[in-house]
Amino acid sequence: MANVLVMTDTVACLPGDIAEKNHIKVVPAANITYGDQTYVENVTLTAAQAYEIIRKDPDHFMTSAVTPGLLLDAFREAGKAHRQIFFITISSKLSAVSQSGKLAAESLHKELPEVEIRIFDSKTCAGAEGLIALAVAKAAAKGMTLDQLASLAEEVRQKTGGFIYLDTLRYTYRTGRMSKSASKIASILNIKPISQMSNEGTMELVDKVRKRSDGLNKLIELVKKTASTDALHIMVSHADAPEAARIFSDQLKQEFKCLSMIISDYSPVMGYSTGPGALFVGFHPELGL
Repeated sequence: MANVLVMTDTVACLPGDIAEKNHIKVVPAANITYGDQTYVENVTLTAAQAYEIIRKDPDHFMTSAVTPGLLLDAFREAGKAHRQIFFITISSKLSAVSQSGKLAAESLHKELPEVEIRIFDSKTCAGAEGLIALAVAKAAAKGMTLDQLASLAEEVRQKTGGFIYLDTLRYTYRTGRMSKSASKIASILNIKPISQMSNEGTMELVDKVRKRSDGLNKLIELVKKTASTDALHIMVSHADAPEAARIFSDQLKQEFKCLSMIISDYSPVMGYSTGPGALFVGFHPELGL
């Protein structure tokens, strides 16, 4: 067993079997509520169920930041078997998970000073965050120390890219960056934006298309332009669009030497504002671990 336990949040979009195989502990990135019910992502509410709610009643599908208390409980439980924990979070520019993790780690240190927790802001999300977590977990399994993993994670982050295609702008008003009426008009006009994860951890618009096929081609073009090689580890996360993800992954396999390919659900914690049909592609080269 690795000396360091690697943890990440559900926005990393890691399939359960892959997380388990690589001994990655996954914790909720947010609380999900609908009506008078509170759900735990991937435990009491599947991605498919969440997107069904989002499609029929988006205004009442709510998320709220995960509390330091919840993460403290997770750290406390993990600390029973591990004295060192490396927690990789969604970008701090997109969520409060990183800050909540820091507060929880400070609290646990007072209870269990022998347990050391390192919080790492991935400055990304979805498949890109998931690939970082996988790379770090594989290094941890080989015996890397906490300090070595921190250095590696920073190196991996700098080599990892991520782009997202939105199939609709109907739900964008949920972010507060666009009014509901403007979102509706943009949806009627069939505007489909493509954004990139910036080095600062924000999503920046890079292009717009009108057809999904054009969007997939543009994503491939952007990956080619950004990646330093055509030999890549790739992770495609989809918002309730498995067939689109399959088609896109097949295209990627034709255009790149895929060292690995993972297809996963795009977390509804993010998908409540991107809307169904969104596709996120994360990628990085072989790291020589």
